[in-house]
Amino acid sequence: MGSLKRAAVFFTISILAVLAFSSYSIVEHQIQRNETLYSISVQYNLSISTILDWNPNLCPSNLKIGQIILIPQPEGYIYEVKKGDNLTYIAKLFFTSVSDIVKANNLDTTTIFVNQKLFIPKSVVGKGFNNERSIIWPVYGTISSLYGYRIHPITKEYSFHKGIDLAAPIGTPVFCVEAGKVKFVGENGGYGLMVEIESSNGSYVYGHLSQMNVYEGQYVEKGEIIARVGNTGLSTGPHLHFEVKKADTNYDPLVFLPSSNRIYVLNNTENEYGLGGN
Repeated sequence: MGSLKRAAVFFTISILAVLAFSSYSIVEHQIQRNETLYSISVQYNLSISTILDWNPNLCPSNLKIGQIILIPQPEGYIYEVKKGDNLTYIAKLFFTSVSDIVKANNLDTTTIFVNQKLFIPKSVVGKGFNNERSIIWPVYGTISSLYGYRIHPITKEYSFHKGIDLAAPIGTPVFCVEAGKVKFVGENGGYGLMVEIESSNGSYVYGHLSQMNVYEGQYVEKGEIIARVGNTGLSTGPHLHFEVKKADTNYDPLVFLPSSNRIYVLNNTENEYGLGGN
């Protein structure tokens, strides 16, 4: 019996290894026979998209027995500080507050450093979403190209731009603007890495991604992180290309989005550090 107990303990340790940090931990989960992303997500009480965000090279349809995947506990995301970043800006990228980031990372000061890794709990993401319309902004960024005819920045041809471009650094989180089912995930010509999500009101295209956190057929909630901004396909710099389609016809996304000068909204009482705002 003693040997059986020792074997059971060894088996448990071989499945789970936990890396503990100040306010969160990372479980190293070893995939077992018959496990799926759904069953793993239920086991750890987090979304499939979060698992894929932490494991960008994971193939949802081809999980391998013995493969190690990372599971954050509690559910959340990592942001690596880049040159020029401050907490106000990072808070806006995740539509949360500075105080939430400070608390989650046990920071004694709002001073941060390049390459520092900050943990953003999912529970605080989305506080700054503007819900004045049926859809939210897919990313916190700057409009760099509008919908309509233009001179293409790469081909130099006069052509129709089917969506809007939102300039943002590589790795910026991309949010699902309206709940729906993933229709397409993959590389699509000039769009580069692309995701299309179909909802009851139409479909939404997200292009030039660096990472995709969904798979075809997956149901995704509004406000969930579905990808990261990139520079793939025909692109002159990091940005998100975003389209709104209804009955296979493209429309100007700005007609459906909240005002562009109110992409991020947060009550002053929630942002007590005074470093963010509307």
